[in-house]
Amino acid sequence: MGLTWDKSLVAGGKDGLLGDGVEFEVYSSVSEADEEDSVNTDMIEALDYALSFLDRNVKDESRFFLVGWDAASSTLMFSVTDDTKQMDSPIMVRCHFVGLSGKLASDSERESAVEAYEENVRFWCKEHLSTSSAFTQYSLIALFVDEDRARAGLL
Repeated sequence: MGLTWDKSLVAGGKDGLLGDGVEFEVYSSVSEADEEDSVNTDMIEALDYALSFLDRNVKDESRFFLVGWDAASSTLMFSVTDDTKQMDSPIMVRCHFVGLSGKLASDSERESAVEAYEENVRFWCKEHLSTSSAFTQYSLIALFVDEDRARAGLL
């Protein structure tokens, strides 16, 4: 495995984390990948890392496994949340794709390239989750979020 993970503690209500009075463990990594195959490999590694925390994240009120993609920063985020998507799990995983971000920033057709990568992210995560025994042993619904949780769509 090529990614290195750093753990930080972040208070709820900050840094995009939902849950007042809750302290989150946020595991972050940076990927230098800028080619499709290596980006895919690092995304799957980040997804598997997030899945390794399901035993600690899934509670009775858990309903959704969120796959968040921030196209502006090329950052992938994973969490478990409740029915309302307002209370995140205590452990979150984030991976910033700096190599991809740099490549997309220099693309002459940036907008279409960003949209294409968003579709790739959605497809790669959907395909991996559909065959992952770590995911299928839980009764979670996988959602893809690209802008607003209220507009999250099924993976």
